[in-house]
Amino acid sequence: MQPVYSQSRNRRRRRHHAQRAATPVWRAVAIAAGALLIVLGTCSAPFITRRMQQEAAPPPTPLPAAVAPAPTVAASATPRPTQIPQPSATPAPPPTPTLMAGAGPGAPPLSPLGREIDAYLSGLTSSGQFQGAVLVAQNGEVVIARGYGNADDNVPNTVQTRFRLASVTKQFTAAAILALQQDGKLTVDDAICAYLDPCPDAWKPLTIRHLLTHTSGLVDYTAFAGFEPTEMNPATPQELVERFRDFPLSFAPGTLYHYCNSNYVLLGLIIERVSGMEYADYLEQRFFVPLGMTNTGYDTSRGTIIDGAQGYVTPGRKSGFLDASTLYAAGGLYSTVGDLFRWDQALSTEEALTRTQLEQMFTPALRNYGFGWKIETIDGRRRISHPGNMTGVATFFARYPDDRATIIVLANMEYANAEGIANYVASRMFAPAATTTPPTTR
Repeated sequence: MQPVYSQSRNRRRRRHHAQRAATPVWRAVAIAAGALLIVLGTCSAPFITRRMQQEAAPPPTPLPAAVAPAPTVAASATPRPTQIPQPSATPAPPPTPTLMAGAGPGAPPLSPLGREIDAYLSGLTSSGQFQGAVLVAQNGEVVIARGYGNADDNVPNTVQTRFRLASVTKQFTAAAILALQQDGKLTVDDAICAYLDPCPDAWKPLTIRHLLTHTSGLVDYTAFAGFEPTEMNPATPQELVERFRDFPLSFAPGTLYHYCNSNYVLLGLIIERVSGMEYADYLEQRFFVPLGMTNTGYDTSRGTIIDGAQGYVTPGRKSGFLDASTLYAAGGLYSTVGDLFRWDQALSTEEALTRTQLEQMFTPALRNYGFGWKIETIDGRRRISHPGNMTGVATFFARYPDDRATIIVLANMEYANAEGIANYVASRMFAPAATTTPPTTR
């Protein structure tokens, strides 16, 4: 059987997806007294390349419908845990409507498609290929929303479990920029140096649009050899910028696509400069509180674990710790499948942003990347999606707006093939009725 993950892969499932960029490989750069070689062939860390295209994440091997219960995660040497901040004291609006089919006692019974997806995910969990939470919606209604495997030692994942989002964060950062544009405080074609001080001369041609669409030519600080050894240490946004500000651009802005976390770090700083608020506070005030997303926020890594998932490499093997401040606006948020579905609903209307702003967000630029989303046509269907990968985490958020379908996969397991799982679920969701049968083992 072909597993979803391979033990032969490198240990780190690096930062968000790392799409191979259409850019030249960086030559060696001499730094300080030594010759520190920094390889920038991809825009995430050099230990893994992960493409966003569907063909790069083939559907996982189907498993039998009859499966054993998910295994209990064995105790292991525990590194510093993934930490989730305390909920805000701000009074919350009415909770998000409960639409969690199959989420627990009293939930509506699963449809045939829901049972098929549940059997598939339970099989992956039993074989050690998945742990996390999944929500699938079709025609605007939840087909299934359930947790699988463990959030921590002997603590099961549920639909209320909070997961680090990794690069799924980028869509919220992009939405914040568009909200500021909607309010007349900036435009996406403004020069970034109007909002960053001091601003290197090399950045003067750059616009906010270049950052949003990964066409800036900036180098990616998470690809530097020194990133992983220090990822457990907190950092300020300004300290992150210092890591890459003195490098020249790798190509003329707007000419090539190169997925790069540095872009979204700068966007976070622009949000703070224009709004007069910290990045986390602006997102909470502008989106999370008004939409009732009470389980979504910025992971400060300073609180205690509250309904938060511990990161794992594979079931039973906890990952190292990554301080979310080292990713900031490029990957520092946490959420639940329910809150992300609420966000999906808001993006289908004008609750979060006006239609004009949404059209800009979902208009593809180079390599089909819009503002914080990839926009593609898969098997004749328009798909708007984004993956996320970081230490202990693999996520994938897919929207099929013309079909009113949504697939959200949040795994607290870095070797889980979140995109492959979402692709397989989509293949069953859109299969002709006569061929929708439980998957079988090869």
